[in-house]
Amino acid sequence: MPVTPEVAREARGAVYRVTRAERGRTVLVREDPGGAPVELARSERRWGVDWVALSRALLRDALGRPPGSKLARDLARFLVVPPGGSRAMSGAELADWLATWQPPLSTIFRGRRGTQ
Repeated sequence: MPVTPEVAREARGAVYRVTRAERGRTVLVREDPGGAPVELARSERRWGVDWVALSRALLRDALGRPPGSKLARDLARFLVVPPGGSRAMSGAELADWLATWQPPLSTIFRGRRGTQ
C-alpha cells in the first residue's frame, strides 16, 4: 500500500475550481469534460473561509476516500483565492502535487513496518 495517496483514475481528467465571491460564499466544484459542474462543498462563514474543509472535500472526491488531516491542511494553502477570485486545479495537477507531498514521519514508518 503506497504511503502517498493517489488520485483515482476517473478524477485525473476532472478540474476542481474554487470560486470566492466578494463577500461571503466560497464554492468548490468539480468540472468533468462534457458534464455539468458538480458542487462538492461551500463555505459561507461570515468571517473567513474554511479552506481546510474545502480541501478535505476536494481530496475526498479525488482520492475516493477521506484524506488525513495533514494532507487536507497542506493542500488548503494552495486553494486560497482572494475575494472575487477563482482557482482551478486539474486532477492531473493534484496527482503531480501529491507526488511531491511529504506525509508525516509516523505514517512513513507505520507503512514500512509491515513490509520488512
